[in-house]
Amino acid sequence: MQTTGSPEGSAALAAGHDLAQARLQVATEAAQLGLWDWDLTDDSLVWDARSRVMYGQTDMPLTGLVSDINRTIHPDDQPAIGEALARAIDTRGNLEAEFRVVHPDGTERIVYARGQVLVDAAGRAVRMLGTNADVTDVRSAQRQAVQDTERTAALVDVARALGEAEDEDAVAAVVDGAARSLLGANGVAFVIAADDQLPPRRVRGRVTFEAPAEVVAQLADLPVETAVPAVETLLSGRSYFYADRAAGAAEFPAGEALWAAAGVQALATVPMTSPDGVFGSLSVTVAGPRAWRPADERLVETFASLVAQALRRIWARAAEVSARRSAQRWAAQQGTLVALASSLELANDVEEVLAVVTGGGVGLLGARGTVLTLREGGGLRSYTTSFFDAQVRSEVSDLPLDFPLPMVDAATTGREHFFGDADDAVALFPEQGGTTRALYEQANTRASAAVPLRRGADVIGSLSVGLDEPHEWTRPEQQLLGAFAALTAQALERIRARDAEEAANAAVRRFSETLQRSLLTSPPEPAGLDVAVRYVPAAAEAQVGGDWYDAFQLDGGATSVVVGDVTGHDREAAAAMAQMRNLLRGIAYSSGAHPAQVLSRLDAAVEGLAVGAMATVLLAVVEQPAELAERGERLLRWSNAGHPPPLLLHADGTAEFLETEPDLLIGLAAGIPRQDHSLVLEPGAVLLVYTDGLVERRDASLVEGMQWLASQVRELRHLAPGALCDELLARVGAGSEDDVALLALRSAPPEA
Repeated sequence: MQTTGSPEGSAALAAGHDLAQARLQVATEAAQLGLWDWDLTDDSLVWDARSRVMYGQTDMPLTGLVSDINRTIHPDDQPAIGEALARAIDTRGNLEAEFRVVHPDGTERIVYARGQVLVDAAGRAVRMLGTNADVTDVRSAQRQAVQDTERTAALVDVARALGEAEDEDAVAAVVDGAARSLLGANGVAFVIAADDQLPPRRVRGRVTFEAPAEVVAQLADLPVETAVPAVETLLSGRSYFYADRAAGAAEFPAGEALWAAAGVQALATVPMTSPDGVFGSLSVTVAGPRAWRPADERLVETFASLVAQALRRIWARAAEVSARRSAQRWAAQQGTLVALASSLELANDVEEVLAVVTGGGVGLLGARGTVLTLREGGGLRSYTTSFFDAQVRSEVSDLPLDFPLPMVDAATTGREHFFGDADDAVALFPEQGGTTRALYEQANTRASAAVPLRRGADVIGSLSVGLDEPHEWTRPEQQLLGAFAALTAQALERIRARDAEEAANAAVRRFSETLQRSLLTSPPEPAGLDVAVRYVPAAAEAQVGGDWYDAFQLDGGATSVVVGDVTGHDREAAAAMAQMRNLLRGIAYSSGAHPAQVLSRLDAAVEGLAVGAMATVLLAVVEQPAELAERGERLLRWSNAGHPPPLLLHADGTAEFLETEPDLLIGLAAGIPRQDHSLVLEPGAVLLVYTDGLVERRDASLVEGMQWLASQVRELRHLAPGALCDELLARVGAGSEDDVALLALRSAPPEA
């Protein structure tokens, strides 16, 4: 809160305001922020061009009054904005508000406004300064990320419902409801081979969207030559995603009339497959235009995979009586898919994915060994279960793309392989069969299967299983392994995305910590004083914070030491720390003032320059007046802005905290008087200044933490300052839950 006084003071405030505005203009230009300045005495409002763009008022004439903003703020949001402004003025505090603005063309944007109230010497609110930021895209991305996560979680329920579906109508109802809920669709369509041969001669369709009876009848029995995406997908296996009907009609003119009659604008069509190939297609239709994002495409592909599994299960169960047991087993395996999907959500790395798939999935097929083969760089990396001996696992851990194994072929070509015996697998590689046979024998494998792992249209690897006895793979078993592969690929993609995000976050943390350490310079070496400084980040993997130390000599020869802690743990805290450190150093050096005066001026600078952060700071100055020099003593002056009290270790080994009534934190309320404290520092005494990370623990009170520190310092009193700091930090060890900045200063003992 800033004040003005006399006319000269008002002029000085205006000049300072102009300077602050200029500095703020530079900062906000880099941050793409808009600026505004509201004179509360006459209601005049000055805002920059960027703010006018955000509010959609670029081409509107301005009255110059604050009421201009209401022309485009959403009517529903105006009462809340008015209340927020009034509250900030009444409390002489800050404004933080987020609201919608409606541009002349009807576009809605979201603006985040932040402001600071300035008052005169009488305490009257006279001005409010602030910034605007367009956060529309950020909020949209946040909402979209949440929606994508919720949609992925909903797939478990979709899989469960499809596993319980008794016929094609039930399957259609489940996927129709899911597509409407998760993708905003107006319906779905199945196109399926109408006979047992692939490619089929005719196809049959089933739709859930509303359409004229003649359109529904036409789709129910289609010639295979019908040039529409759903039929073409069945024949070629290719997926189609059209944002609007015109784009689809440009490639499939024959579909225009069907889509128009059915009220379809956007369309997504993906294949449904079986071990024999593509047997159908699933189309998701939308009544309006829609841009299909990669997350949408993956969702439709997962729908198709789950629907294909459900349809094949239903058909198998509806077959002849002799196949009923297989169909019942397949229905039970649907529950396994749901459980497997839930377990894979908890897997943290490739090894855990392999363990889940082996224990909760392929074991049902009688498989003894499982291999995940993933494309990495220019080759393949394989992860194997303990069924295979160490030598086999070593030999297949890293493979070239042309190595003669079915799992390599599946990972590179996308083909599925199901072999009843090793001889069948060897026959796949006529020129390299000897290598393949030797590895099969060494791995004690007879029957085997290998299916590709896909991420969209890309093949990222393969899932392979091995049995130690010959085995005839049934169609339900082949379908189940394909479903395992789809869930495995989803889990691997989630882990890859998480690892990439963690790597990016780690890089940001390393950058922030490097920035912070670059500002923590080595202490001076004044005559008669030994100064040691240390900084360690929190043991937990938290973001870097705003702890700092500083030590420098003043113009008159005195030594100034500082330890501070900016609130928060992020890049903003580190940046605020750098600003406060440099401001304090400059004020202390140029003014030669006592510590309390320096902190008061720092407080004013933090507010006037809109640093926007608070910090605890302890500033001390050690000097040696002539009357103390002959006894080897020094004068210690300090001022404490809400910081933990320093610890003084006397030359006789006793220790005491220099506890005083602490002043307010820096950045909390400028203009409040601050106090200086002083004492004579005898030769050999050690002053220890620290941040709260040294004494605060979740399992102990602050009083216990300070008692621990005093006892440790007494025990370590014989050590030099640098060794004392190192030993204290070693004893804190991994228990520190916050950053620690530490400074130890020792006055030369008599023998020095």
